[in-house]
Amino acid sequence: MVRVQTTSRAAPRGPTGRHGVTKLTSKKGKQAPAAKGQVIVREKSKTPVAKGGSSFAWFRPNEEGFVALYKAPVLTRVEWVKRGLGARDAKVILGQLRVPKGEALTALRIPVATVNRKAKTNAPLSLAEGERVLGFGRLVGQIQTMVRESGNPDGFDASAWLSDWMSAPVPALNGARPLDLIDTMTGQALVSQVLSQMQSGAYA
Repeated sequence: MVRVQTTSRAAPRGPTGRHGVTKLTSKKGKQAPAAKGQVIVREKSKTPVAKGGSSFAWFRPNEEGFVALYKAPVLTRVEWVKRGLGARDAKVILGQLRVPKGEALTALRIPVATVNRKAKTNAPLSLAEGERVLGFGRLVGQIQTMVRESGNPDGFDASAWLSDWMSAPVPALNGARPLDLIDTMTGQALVSQVLSQMQSGAYA
């Protein structure tokens, strides 16, 4: 009889971020009897792994970081969303919006209490929540890119400008505030379209 203490890397991850293995240990950590030829797998930790933390270790909340979010290929963005965005990373991205974080989270329909709880371990947000936060980060990157293409005026604060613009009614959005539309990816796409129209001079 062979007992192997290992962690399967090839198995798919479950909802908690653990590998898809069958728990064969008792509450006290002792292994249950194994059938002949059975491989026993011991889980090393009961704490979910914060997938978002490792996936976004490269990200920095500066101009280059947000431009990278904006210019990333679609399939790359899909992979980021699927890996999960950690709550701490979400707070860093939303920190670029010069409004109270509670208001930003409310605009994205993400419970403040949930983010604060998950931020303790950088546990990932739900896929839908993470996608909306990353979508907002792309809007910041879009503004940074527009400024670069327009000559990159010295002293221009893209985050401050975007915050002011998103908090005020926009005629091209039938008087709606962009901040009220970013809770869906369709709304974010519309906001991005209006920004592009502003850059090209085609105001709706």
